[in-house]
Amino acid sequence: MQASFPTVLWVDGYNIIGAWPNLKKLARCSLMDLARLRLVESLASYVAFRGYRATVVYDAYTQFTPARQQRSPSGIEILYTAYGETADACIERLCAQLQADTYRVRVATSDRVQQWVIGGYNAEWISAEQLWAEVQEAQEQIRCIKPKRLPSRRGIDSYLDAETLSRLNRWRLSGRDPIH
Repeated sequence: MQASFPTVLWVDGYNIIGAWPNLKKLARCSLMDLARLRLVESLASYVAFRGYRATVVYDAYTQFTPARQQRSPSGIEILYTAYGETADACIERLCAQLQADTYRVRVATSDRVQQWVIGGYNAEWISAEQLWAEVQEAQEQIRCIKPKRLPSRRGIDSYLDAETLSRLNRWRLSGRDPIH
């Protein structure tokens, strides 16, 4: 597969929550909303840094609710399956629908059966532990990037050209209203 293809990452949300210790702890304390939020937050900088398009799939298999989608502020798509559909089935359907010859598809789950199924669609499988390691590695690489230098002066005057700055100073010193 060519590296120039855009990468799509599908994450089995509850599977990852159940595997990452920090998220598992939240889930055990009945803080599932927070665990879901933290998962998306953890993935945000990773997918932005790697240039991936990501979807976290949560199954609502036993919930009498229709499927729904939302997008996080970081651009990660969050998908809740409909009643009776598992996240695995949804991810399989997405793999089948996507053109494998135009995208690199990665699926993050520790479900071994899912590994075999998505492999049939030419998708790459990564375990929850591997995803965790990749997220941590990306965060470390991001920390090592040198930040852009800020202007040495602070305030609006560091962004204005000399003529505009001079006019504003004259108005300020004259005590007149610059609009009238």
